[in-house]
Amino acid sequence: MLAASGLALSIALAAAPASALNPFGNRGSEPVPGHDAHNQAPEAPVAALTWDELMNLDVTVETPAPLQTVFHVSYPEALKAKDGTVVRIRGFMYPLEAGETHRYFLLSALPPSCPFCLPASARGLVEVKCDEGVRYTLEPVLLEGRFELLEEDDALGTGLHYRLNNARSAS
Repeated sequence: MLAASGLALSIALAAAPASALNPFGNRGSEPVPGHDAHNQAPEAPVAALTWDELMNLDVTVETPAPLQTVFHVSYPEALKAKDGTVVRIRGFMYPLEAGETHRYFLLSALPPSCPFCLPASARGLVEVKCDEGVRYTLEPVLLEGRFELLEEDDALGTGLHYRLNNARSAS
């Protein structure tokens, strides 16, 4: 029985025209569109990062002695999962120096309203480091970069919780 079905398949294939067996049809020497797709690395999906996620921190305050305050930050699992990944976030630029373009600045959940005040707490600020300058604007900017939790940032003393490395404009 098996030999008979194999024989029937062989006869059917032999009777079919060669163009019917070619999955690309009868294209002759035309290049097959997308034939090199296997050589291209797929783009990694870029996760969105929201200010609600960044604001969702557990911060406890310890006062071991007079005039000494220690802040302990506990990051939620959702943020820990994004640590080291490429993300996109929209916010307002807060330049740290004068200039038209900036490679190092803060990104804020809120627009700057006072040149002498930070517009948000550390939960609402992200330290941004860019390879190329981003033009300053008062409008919100969309940035893409590698997200980093600053769990051991005591050496830098910035007091910030987040950093966006290798950032660039994504708009």
